[in-house]
Amino acid sequence: MPDTDTSNLNENDLIWQLTGARAGPAVLVTGDLEALAPVVERLQMLPSLVYLRGALMVGSPNAKAEADEVLHLRTADPAQLYWTILNRIAELGMISGRGIPTGLLAA
Repeated sequence: MPDTDTSNLNENDLIWQLTGARAGPAVLVTGDLEALAPVVERLQMLPSLVYLRGALMVGSPNAKAEADEVLHLRTADPAQLYWTILNRIAELGMISGRGIPTGLLAA
């Protein structure tokens, strides 16, 4: 499992990346690492992510990665971040959208 300890990362580091077995978009989610670390831990527990299409990356606001879409999230509420990420990757067809509330977007 990837390490989500943010204490010794520089600002250009990704804290997590999952590349699916099937082709699809690459999405980079950026935001406050303190808020994103528990979100990454929660995402890692999702059994359905083995069916991910494309790549999902999470990092600091200055993270550099090749991505089709960058989702800049400024809120510090981990629950809102979690559902916003799932909502967006479902909209992009990266995962099934069953059970994901629509219209949840963290600013």
